[in-house]
Amino acid sequence: MASDPDIALVREDLVILKRDVASLIEHIKGGATNKAQNATNQVERHVRSLRQQAVAQGERSAQAVSVFTEKQSLVALVIAVGIGYVGARVLRRADSMTDRQDCSC
Repeated sequence: MASDPDIALVREDLVILKRDVASLIEHIKGGATNKAQNATNQVERHVRSLRQQAVAQGERSAQAVSVFTEKQSLVALVIAVGIGYVGARVLRRADSMTDRQDCSC
């Protein structure tokens, strides 16, 4: 039976092919995982950089307000009173709107 050795060789080749395909799939998965990890690391670095920039900008803004308040205390007081007045008017208006909605006239 000449076909038995041929079939055995084909089966052996199929086993080898199956092993090679499995190895190739694992290699591709590893490459995709590495690319995803690299992208994640890059995003994390960028987010850290943005956070550091935001913190630095906040500190500069706070310092600028502090210096302005020290140098122009009367102007800062007038601005604070004005903001308080406008805030009170807005809250009073919002409160009166709520009272009108609650009224079942």
